[in-house]
Amino acid sequence: MKWLLLLTASIHLASSADLKSVQTEPNLERRSERALDYASEVLTNLRTDVESKDWSKVSAELADFRAGVDLCVESLKSTRKTARRNPKYFKKAEVRLRELGRRLKGLQQLLHVDDRTKMGNLIEYVDQVQDDLVNLTMGVR
Repeated sequence: MKWLLLLTASIHLASSADLKSVQTEPNLERRSERALDYASEVLTNLRTDVESKDWSKVSAELADFRAGVDLCVESLKSTRKTARRNPKYFKKAEVRLRELGRRLKGLQQLLHVDDRTKMGNLIEYVDQVQDDLVNLTMGVR
């Protein structure tokens, strides 16, 4: 029983990392995964701020979300691996970005019609990054 509690606590501490600790990950593929974990955690926190209409926190968390996505893509490109020959982490990132994009669109639907444009640019950016990853793995040579 104690080991289960310890395991749960260690998983929570590992998942509640900030962006600085994600950037210190030496393995670039693992860094890309952790950056998307960070972005997912930011989206989870963003939901409560959207529901409370705290726009200062929402804009800060949207910037953190974009920073996590940028770090993921930057880390994958820094590996200098060809996505067509080593697609594992590129495909994982593409699938996770698709999921995060869907979650972001769901959050946008919670907003008032006038406030939905605040997330529109970020949704387009995530879709573009996801399309770029698809083109890297499946596109022309």
